Amino acid sequence: MKRTHIRATRLVATSAALGLALTCAGTAAAAGKHSGEPGASLTRYALSPGLLKITGGRTAGNPTQVHGVLGMPKGKGPHPVVVVMHGAHPNCVTVGKTDAVSRKPVRTAWPLVCAAPGKKEKVGPDYLRQDAGLSHLVEALTRKGFVAVSIDVVSPEIWWGGETEPEKGYTDLVDAHLRLLGDLNKGVKHGLKMPDVKGRIDTSRVGLVGHSRGGGYVLSQKAAQRKGLFGAVALEPAENAEKATHKVPVLNVRGACDEDTGPEAGLRTMKGLATSGRTKVAADVLLAGTGHTMLNTNLAPTDKDGSVGSCKRGKVANPVAARAQVAQLTAAFLDQALHKAGSYRLPAIKGLAPKGGNLRKGGPVIGFQEARQETFTDPLKIRESVSKERLLPAIPKGLKVNKVPDDGI
Repeated sequence: MKRTHIRATRLVATSAALGLALTCAGTAAAAGKHSGEPGASLTRYALSPGLLKITGGRTAGNPTQVHGVLGMPKGKGPHPVVVVMHGAHPNCVTVGKTDAVSRKPVRTAWPLVCAAPGKKEKVGPDYLRQDAGLSHLVEALTRKGFVAVSIDVVSPEIWWGGETEPEKGYTDLVDAHLRLLGDLNKGVKHGLKMPDVKGRIDTSRVGLVGHSRGGGYVLSQKAAQRKGLFGAVALEPAENAEKATHKVPVLNVRGACDEDTGPEAGLRTMKGLATSGRTKVAADVLLAGTGHTMLNTNLAPTDKDGSVGSCKRGKVANPVAARAQVAQLTAAFLDQALHKAGSYRLPAIKGLAPKGGNLRKGGPVIGFQEARQETFTDPLKIRESVSKERLLPAIPKGLKVNKVPDDGI
């Protein structure tokens, strides 16, 4: 999506990812303790909502949830961190009455208003946890030894209340969640029940992954300035008009059937980064049959007739396979970026036909090797821990939220 936000009625939904490989956090952690080594785990966490300051909106602040999906890898570590960010997808919808979301999305109650413009206001429970829709990325990254966290980066109130500048909003939220991970590493749990985390998280080494507008942020100059950054992956990015200035390896992934940001998303930016000479790895990969919303399990993968954008049903990839391809590609790239590989070998799942390579002349060669399709835990089955503590400033009781949308939202 370009800078405009897509309303619920204009989006399409996804089937839940299969969950066969990684068990819920409690079982995995118990297995790790039995063997003397911490085990892998997945946990959905939720802290009390807080406030981000508006930088150009119409209200005094932007209420936002503080949600995340945390994946801990096997082993004592400390393990480097990868932060995963979703795009500007709608958070407040009426599940079952729109084509925007999957039949069984991950959702939760939002303590403020969830209402379509002009409709009667009501308190959630139809706030969608888009961060959970990218849990397959988190799980794939943990299998490569990363502490991975998918974070909630969009407030439901943006549709009528304004929002922070995306770069500031994403940066503030990434900082907040990294602060949380730093505290967990010290044994300060903020009321969350997290298994085997103390002493295992290294927040001095950070990778960034973003889908859609999250991918646009990953390619931004602000993201490139993050201390300790070792690599970045942009998935079908919705970009701002600026040049990428990264000095670390960067991968851009495009979908050949992308109905939103288009099959060329991020390509021009990556070409510019390659010719700038700042990084030795400016990689670009195109995936056959891959659409935009199919990468988030909370959203519909295709139109009702099975088509995606300009691609007819017969040309569209299996959404489960597409998600696996993107997750495995992302994890393998960041693993090799962290270890400063002299050449990159990336997984290629049958049917997705990844094509591309390093656009930087003279840089490490990037090739593909056949790989099996991994399976991932159903996000609805990931254990959840909820706390009343907060990381962001409290939402003022008298905050007035403007619920009249305009063309800028």
